[in-house]
Amino acid sequence: MGGVPEQDPAGGSFQLGELIEDHGAALLFDLQRYCGIDLLDVFRLGSGLTPRRVLWLVGQLPPDSAFSASLRGGAEFRPWTPEMHLLAAVVNLLAAANRQRAGKRGSKPVVQPPKQERRKATRVLTVAEIVRRQNTGP
Repeated sequence: MGGVPEQDPAGGSFQLGELIEDHGAALLFDLQRYCGIDLLDVFRLGSGLTPRRVLWLVGQLPPDSAFSASLRGGAEFRPWTPEMHLLAAVVNLLAAANRQRAGKRGSKPVVQPPKQERRKATRVLTVAEIVRRQNTGP
């Protein structure tokens, strides 16, 4: 049988907690905007919203979402979808070709996307580590 192992008592709560800590405002906004879900329902008894479901929904957010921008470094990345990066590359390439055809030396690109922060390596937790952390604390 596929899916999450039966012995996973956390059900994604640890991973969701880390996402909320790092990108909470963006998650709150996107889940409300795209899904009509209040992230606080995860903490309300009887709401039916589980951390695992929130993580699944977060994985479906579009590239121009606030969460995607937050992962890349902040709000200035919001309009910079993969398509916008390609368009900027095309504009810069055409400008460079025109400069070359005119016999001019190279110069700065016409369009410069914001520089992306270097991501720290993501660490995948095993079920055993999640259980140990729940039993002993962080």
